[in-house]
Amino acid sequence: MQIKVQDFIAKIEQEDYQQDRLLAKSSADVIKDVSAFLAPLLTKVEAAVSKNKLAAARLLIGDGAGQITLSLETGIINLPFANIKKVDNFFDDITQTVPVIIYFIAQGQGLNASNFKIMRIAPAASLTQPGVKEAVMTAALDALTQIEFNRTQEEKD
Repeated sequence: MQIKVQDFIAKIEQEDYQQDRLLAKSSADVIKDVSAFLAPLLTKVEAAVSKNKLAAARLLIGDGAGQITLSLETGIINLPFANIKKVDNFFDDITQTVPVIIYFIAQGQGLNASNFKIMRIAPAASLTQPGVKEAVMTAALDALTQIEFNRTQEEKD
């Protein structure tokens, strides 16, 4: 899947992409069965990509100040859709066609100093290839484990 940079920017600004949101009560629930919670996100992104559409699928864990968000987004550079205004700064020619990439994004207090992590998973065209699902599951477990560890350490201090 490929897209012109200017078309990507326009679609995100106009919210012309598939948006899905799922909920989980706690990070402990997700850690116990990460596949059960993240497989639906992958399925939703796969469905959008198969129709040549951009997508953002989010798993919201918990609520309030302690909420954690795990997302899959189809992007062209390692910036979340929320930072769409900065995307054109990374391209000399916004009329050029570029590949669409699947990014995993984790956000939550205690993840790291910025409470944010973005990771390139695979080209959108390779989403169903072996190893992609496992990469998403591993990224999610790593993020959740780090958040839980850091939050436990903060409570001890």
